[in-house]
Amino acid sequence: MNTRALARWVLMVSAGAVAAGCNSTAIRVGGAPEASVRNCVAAASREFRVPASSVVADKGSTPRDGVYAVNLKIGPQGRPALCTTDENSAVLGVVYKRPE
Repeated sequence: MNTRALARWVLMVSAGAVAAGCNSTAIRVGGAPEASVRNCVAAASREFRVPASSVVADKGSTPRDGVYAVNLKIGPQGRPALCTTDENSAVLGVVYKRPE
């Protein structure tokens, strides 16, 4: 999947989160399992070539059962990014968000 297609998919998943809400009962940190948050920080650090200490998990959500979306802030400017993981906390993708 190319970056543009992944970005479109992530936006669709995010829109679904707003419509569907979160109804899972798993223990969460900011809406996503703690392992998903840790894996997203590590993946963003590798993808964007920044130290893990400069990646901050802002909040998370569950757009649909088994998929988690974690909002991240990257670097000293806090550039927004989005990471998605599956039900096993494996990272599906991490992309910068478009500026609004």
